[in-house]
Amino acid sequence: MSHFRYATSQIAVHWLAAALIVFLLITGTFVLAEMPNTADKIGNFRIHMILGALAAGLVVVRVLLRRVKPRPPAVVAEKWARLGHMGLNLLVLLLAVSGVALSLQSGVLAPVLGSAPLPESLDGLTLRKVHGLLSRLLMALVAVHVLAALYHQRIVKDGLLLRMRPGKNQA
Repeated sequence: MSHFRYATSQIAVHWLAAALIVFLLITGTFVLAEMPNTADKIGNFRIHMILGALAAGLVVVRVLLRRVKPRPPAVVAEKWARLGHMGLNLLVLLLAVSGVALSLQSGVLAPVLGSAPLPESLDGLTLRKVHGLLSRLLMALVAVHVLAALYHQRIVKDGLLLRMRPGKNQA
């Protein structure tokens, strides 16, 4: 395999987006979903919304950088890799859109921006179910993405992970 490396900007955006997305998935699933809708939850919602918007923005930046930076050489199962990346990007963007729509529909935006109380529950809302389903799908696709990277590193041994390795070019 050639010693192609993504641009530093692409690497930085990738790992920052990955860290944010993992944080959002974990905290959304195990913190926000389990907290009662009291005033204590408002700050957590605020953080979740801000970081969710940032993650979506970073995905847009990643897509734009991919269009202007040099393309890497093809890898084993290139078609599946492209579909996987498109799926990851699409799911993150759909999660952001469903989160915004849910906050508007449920009335959560008012308490987050001001001093109104949170609604008693969001559980019966269709958009809440959609947001939850999309997050589970993203978790599954992130797991497949990580397993595919490990497959390339350990089985195929094509040095694929070096493309996204932070630090100076080791080629």
